[in-house]
Amino acid sequence: MSKKYSDIRVKLKIEIDKKTDNDLAHLTHYFQNHKNGVSQYFKPTATSYLTNLHETLNIVQEPDFQYYLPIKWDIPFPPQTNPKFKFIDLFAGIGGIRLAFQNLGGKCVFTSEWDSYSKKTYEANFGEVPFGDITKISEKEIPDHDILLGGFPCQPFSIAGVSKKNALGVSLTGQAFRSNLFFVPQKRISTSILNAKLAA
Repeated sequence: MSKKYSDIRVKLKIEIDKKTDNDLAHLTHYFQNHKNGVSQYFKPTATSYLTNLHETLNIVQEPDFQYYLPIKWDIPFPPQTNPKFKFIDLFAGIGGIRLAFQNLGGKCVFTSEWDSYSKKTYEANFGEVPFGDITKISEKEIPDHDILLGGFPCQPFSIAGVSKKNALGVSLTGQAFRSNLFFVPQKRISTSILNAKLAA
C-alpha cells in the first residue's frame, strides 16, 4: 500500500465537518508525532479510533499503524523531519503562525482550533486535524513544548465595523478576553533562548 498522506486520507475518509470530534485529531496528531517523544499523548485514542474506522469502513486489513507509517507527506507544508524545537498552536485559524515557526525549524506537537472551516483548511495544508475548543481540553493532555503560539480571537479588540469598547456584544473583560488567559505556560522563553535554539 502507498503510504502517501493523500491515499491514507481517502482510504480512512478523513473529512472535517461541524461534527468532527477530537478522535480524528488524535489520529492525525499521532501520524505526525509517532517518533518525536510525544506519541503517548495521542496513541491510545488514535489506536481505538483507527480500529473503529476499519470496522465502520469495512477495511479488511488489520488496524495496525505499520500499514500507515511512515507517511510520505504530499501536502503543501509537510512537518519538519529534524526539528530544532517543539511548539503548540492554539487558536490556530488556518495555520499562519504555525507556518512561520515551522519554517524556522520547529515541530508542532499540538494544535487547537474550534472553527470547522478553519480546521478543514488547516488539515489540507498541514495534514493534521486541530483539536477543538481549548477550554475543554485539560492541560495534562497537551504535550511538553518549548514555545506556545496563540492566534487568539481578535473580535474583542477589533474596531472594524463595531465598537472597540463592546465588540460583538462582549466587553474587554468578557468571556472572549478571559478565555485567552486560561492557560499559563509552564515555560517562558526569552528572545535570547529562542535565538540560541534557532542558531543551534
